[in-house]
Amino acid sequence: MADIIQPLLLDYVVADVDSHFDHALVNLSGELVQYPIHNTVISGRSVRKYVFLQDTEVVGKQILGASLMDSEGRTLANQTMNVVKNDQGFLIGFEFSIKLEVKAIV
Repeated sequence: MADIIQPLLLDYVVADVDSHFDHALVNLSGELVQYPIHNTVISGRSVRKYVFLQDTEVVGKQILGASLMDSEGRTLANQTMNVVKNDQGFLIGFEFSIKLEVKAIV
């Protein structure tokens, strides 16, 4: 069976996925703190979103998790973690690999 999905469709899906992320909520010792998305890298069919915590006021707090949110405050992705923030910056990364599959209907 020949490939049905064309590269352009995958490009559209990657761009659409990327467009929905607005900001992050980071759980710092039980308190949710909003952070901007620091950087986005689109490489092939992969979208990576990075959130950077540099704030000195969070030194010593536990980073319990992070969520990527849309502009209406809905959670699109989350990950749990348990890291104690030191005096260095901390980068949280999310990676989304886009794959589509076509199934023949006969």
